[in-house]
Amino acid sequence: MSVRIRLSRYGRLHRPYFRIIAIDKRRHREGEANEILGSYDPLLKDKNIQVDMDKVQGWIARGALVSTGLSNLLKFHGYQLPAKPEKKAPAKAPAGKKKAPAGKKGEKQPWIAPSRRALRKHAAKLKGERKVTTETAKAKHAAAKAAKAAAAAPAEGAAPTEPAKT
Repeated sequence: MSVRIRLSRYGRLHRPYFRIIAIDKRRHREGEANEILGSYDPLLKDKNIQVDMDKVQGWIARGALVSTGLSNLLKFHGYQLPAKPEKKAPAKAPAGKKKAPAGKKGEKQPWIAPSRRALRKHAAKLKGERKVTTETAKAKHAAAKAAKAAAAAPAEGAAPTEPAKT
């Protein structure tokens, strides 16, 4: 899940006001939030942060990550963040057995979609081959045209023979 719990700035110039929100990390700062979890007003002297910690813990349990700035702010104001859910380590294979190599030449491999770079490289290669074949075809055509012109030139250049008078 790519959800972050972070601050979203509201208010006006020289009058900041922040909302604490759960939002997809790919959205911009004031994007549409999944849920508003609290608020923070840095200009108030006392009780300037209000957070629903039950909702925060619920989002963290679902895999959301808290931004560093918000976690520092919460710690400064005395809120206890729940521990991050531990990632389960993948089971390791026994040391005696080795994995088979990804694939040997000659064996059928699973299909993998080509990367964008590979596609562009292949297209450039095809374009180069096409260019060479068209150039050779043009050269052959020009040579044939020149040979035809050369064959026609001596016939035209010869002195015309006049019919004999009788």
